[in-house]
Amino acid sequence: MESFWLFLIPYILTEEKVNSSTQSTLSKRLVQNSLHTGLALAFVGVIPFAFNFLIARTFGKETLGTINVSISFCLMITIFVTNFFGTSGTKFLAEYRGSKRLEHFKIVLKLVFIGPLILTSVISIILIMNWEYFSNNFSLSSNFLFVLISYLYLRSYYIIFRRVLYGVDLVRTYAVNEALSAIIMLVALLFVCLTEKKEFLIHCYLISYTFFFLLSFISFSKKFKSITSKLVSSEEINSMKVIKSFANYGLVSMIGTVASTSTSYISLIIIGIHLSHSDAGIYSSVLTIVSILMFFPKLFTQVFLPEFSKLFGEGDNRRIFQIFNKTNSIMILLSALICLLVFIFSGNILSIFGKEFSEGSLILRILIPSLFIRMISIPFVSFLSGTKYVLYPNIGGIIILIISSLCWVFLVPDYNLVGIAIGYTAGIVIGIGYQIFIAILKIKSFSTNY
Repeated sequence: MESFWLFLIPYILTEEKVNSSTQSTLSKRLVQNSLHTGLALAFVGVIPFAFNFLIARTFGKETLGTINVSISFCLMITIFVTNFFGTSGTKFLAEYRGSKRLEHFKIVLKLVFIGPLILTSVISIILIMNWEYFSNNFSLSSNFLFVLISYLYLRSYYIIFRRVLYGVDLVRTYAVNEALSAIIMLVALLFVCLTEKKEFLIHCYLISYTFFFLLSFISFSKKFKSITSKLVSSEEINSMKVIKSFANYGLVSMIGTVASTSTSYISLIIIGIHLSHSDAGIYSSVLTIVSILMFFPKLFTQVFLPEFSKLFGEGDNRRIFQIFNKTNSIMILLSALICLLVFIFSGNILSIFGKEFSEGSLILRILIPSLFIRMISIPFVSFLSGTKYVLYPNIGGIIILIISSLCWVFLVPDYNLVGIAIGYTAGIVIGIGYQIFIAILKIKSFSTNY
């Protein structure tokens, strides 16, 4: 399937009767970045699947639910950090490379690396001082404190480095580092499962993230001079203006992205609190399938979002419109095909985790509309986030959280997991539907400017 997506990239990027050498260079770079991203996402997609599959097969749904509730709690925290600093970092590193502004680039780089360290440290202190409260009220194991704090730091910088490498167009470097880290993760996971040391399951992620951090730090340090060699120094620079732009974009992006992304984490936490860890295990297997399918269209997001930002910095509206237009039609067709197959074979797909997990078939089918609209929204949201319309996708994210939360309040007490799934799907369909609608309006006015 992934090779099929990659096969389509040249078609998306080739414009009829374009004789510009710049267009040819853009197409070549995006094809290469797409191939490298596809390689990375293949490994990234394998990790959560292998993690959940091996835990389910080795330890059962109770352990799977317990581990995923703890990880979801951590991810709820890290998405605030990584979406503020990481998303804003990707955009502005790419944009300032496009406009060749050296000092602006360096200021953003400092913000991206120092900010998460300070914020994560503050969060860790809060957790240490109030661990009994968090442990009791969020269904967390009492002996997980320092493991989860380590996870917060390493997960944050794993995402930060991933975003930075895309922002400076070191996609091949990222892909290699991701692949090697994934292999380390799989080896550690197999060892833990074979020895049945379930207390070390989260440690597998810690090892993988540490390895990725070290590889990325070394790679980025070696290539820093070549990255900045074409950037131009400016005698006059308003540092506070750069910081303000970074913070404004980061804050808006964080609010919306956290609101939309957190729905899956919150749903697992709610299941752990109000239902059972066994139910959380079943729901985790369903979300694993959804996540794997979302990695294919995420190929487009990770490649095109920084490219949209770079072209926006260069003022090249024409090529932004061309890329958006072709990507959109292909996404709709392939998303419909994938979702239809998942709906038909939902029970068979979930049974790979074990026979007891096939009872989640109805839950997976309820989530399919949300999967479809998320997949087809990729070019729309990438366009809005990569240009000057970042506010709108984040409004959509807030809508998702509000709708889902309201549904969960009324549905979960009576319908349990079905209520969780309905609330999740309702929020996604309405919130992302809003994003698509706004993108259609904005792309029309945007395209008239070239």
